[in-house]
Amino acid sequence: MTGISRFFMLILCVLLVMICFPDFGSSGWTFAGTIILVWTGVILITSVVGSLFGLYRFDGINRFLTFVLFLGIMFSLLWYLPQDEKVSPINQLKYGQFPTGADLKRGLDKFTFNFAFDKRDARSEKNFVNQKDPKETAEEAAKKAAEEAAKKAVRKAKQKLEVVVEDK
Repeated sequence: MTGISRFFMLILCVLLVMICFPDFGSSGWTFAGTIILVWTGVILITSVVGSLFGLYRFDGINRFLTFVLFLGIMFSLLWYLPQDEKVSPINQLKYGQFPTGADLKRGLDKFTFNFAFDKRDARSEKNFVNQKDPKETAEEAAKKAAEEAAKKAVRKAKQKLEVVVEDK
């Protein structure tokens, strides 16, 4: 295997683990990027060393090196992938909690995008799940402005009512 095919093996392993264990949260994406960078460096170093010593000629050594890289990649992914329950995927497998069909569906949903632009309803409520209702936002802004105006009026009235009493 060449370095580029080992890199594609790395990407495939990362995607496979992230699909099988989808409860990784937002820190999982950072972890995936970091692990891809680290293992890409390892793949580059092994490719340079392999080319330097002519190891690419020996098919058995190439297979063994690829197998060791695969084991290292899978071990690091399964051991360190952050999960919401704070239980690593390797411990989940150890305790018999294997990925179910629902887990795979949720994992695939994280990597999908709806390209059917012409079939989507632009006014559908599910498009605005993370946004506040404009009426509520306007009401909140009006209430906040009224509170600020009332506070300002109270401060002015308080300043007018303060009387300095001099001691004789």
